Amino acid sequence: MRRSLVILAAVGLAASSAVALAPDYGLASAAETFVLLIGLGGGTLAIAHAGAARRERLGGLARQFNFGAALAVGQVLIAVVGIAGLMFVSPENAVMIAVIVGFAGVIAVRAARLVTAGALRDVEAVRDGLMAVGEGARDVHITTSSADELAELAAAANAMVERLAAEDGARSDLVAAVSHDLRTPITSLRLLAEAIGDDIVD
Repeated sequence: MRRSLVILAAVGLAASSAVALAPDYGLASAAETFVLLIGLGGGTLAIAHAGAARRERLGGLARQFNFGAALAVGQVLIAVVGIAGLMFVSPENAVMIAVIVGFAGVIAVRAARLVTAGALRDVEAVRDGLMAVGEGARDVHITTSSADELAELAAAANAMVERLAAEDGARSDLVAAVSHDLRTPITSLRLLAEAIGDDIVD
């Protein structure tokens, strides 16, 4: 939260300073801009922090991404309305900016979904592979479509599966060896017990 507040204050000061230095505005416009941006950004970051703290309620990664994108686009649209209300721009210009922002937001969300679709498929591949290992499969090899952090996670999971397979093989070899080594003395004891039972030996 502290980092978000520092970013909010820094960006708010930078934006209001740019307004103050603009020829047609001044300190009063800069102050109004600062109040508008701090209020809007603070509200957006508070909602984002609340969403991050309750991620399980948002659902899967795709829904979490949509939540973040909706916050970003919604914040810009509210800023346009606020700026129009403060008369920094004409109502006609505010409508045009809102339309452009809305359009750009929808296209940006779709583009980002296309880019992140591969990452979501890789997450599903890692999840499915680990579930198969949990159910006892040891011939699992997880592959991903990119060389990123998810590929590193898949490689670590594959190494774990190989270690588990090796340990299972060693356990099987141990059981087989112990069974073989015990078979001869057990057979001898069984024959001796039968011989005693048949009064062949005392």
